[in-house]
Amino acid sequence: MKAWLSIIFAFSAILPPYAIFAGDCGELVLQLGWFTATQGKSQHVNIEGLIGDDFSVNKSSDQNLLVGVGYYFKGFDVLQTSISYGINAFYLAPTKVKGNVTQENLFTNLSYDYSVIHYPIYFAAKGLIHFWCHSDLTVDLGIGPNIVSTAGFKEHSLDGGITIPDPHLFRGKNVASFSAMAGLGWRMSDLLERLSLEINYRFFYLGSGELKKNSNQLRNTLRTGQCYANALFLSISY
Repeated sequence: MKAWLSIIFAFSAILPPYAIFAGDCGELVLQLGWFTATQGKSQHVNIEGLIGDDFSVNKSSDQNLLVGVGYYFKGFDVLQTSISYGINAFYLAPTKVKGNVTQENLFTNLSYDYSVIHYPIYFAAKGLIHFWCHSDLTVDLGIGPNIVSTAGFKEHSLDGGITIPDPHLFRGKNVASFSAMAGLGWRMSDLLERLSLEINYRFFYLGSGELKKNSNQLRNTLRTGQCYANALFLSISY
């Protein structure tokens, strides 16, 4: 949550210079919806003096809430399309990665899980393709950084407590990664004065993150692999 507040502060700090440049042409966008994330990577973690453990993934997909805020400025018109540009930040609430641990490549007697939160910020462009009076097809593109935040690593015994889990093997870590997004939507304009409503689909490439190892005996750490998300949400613009 602290990282999300930092993003909002940074977003707010960036807006004034753009607003001065764009005059009164800016448009505030608030977004709320649902997303499905795909992440997690099966891998071998080497341990000093031992063979090491295999961390397999048996649940790489999870769902949760998406919240976004953006600010766009009028750009230019091409034929039946109006182009705007701006900044769009999102908060993708925690999703889980789950799997099993095979110790020394012999015994699968532990499971594990951890959570991942994404905080992408995009330099974005939006195209409004005008079909009729107050209804437009929208096309969105954006690139920018994403903060991949991992947390809450836990192990659980699969053999009734005979094998003791180590809940402190890894801890969370924040990693900045390259991210991109693309999407389509349908916009209904001027519902109440300048208020507009959009139904959006968005695809996110969110980069990759990792956990931080807590022991010097571990030679490498656990990584999220490449992360992706598909989202459906409503946008209110004013």
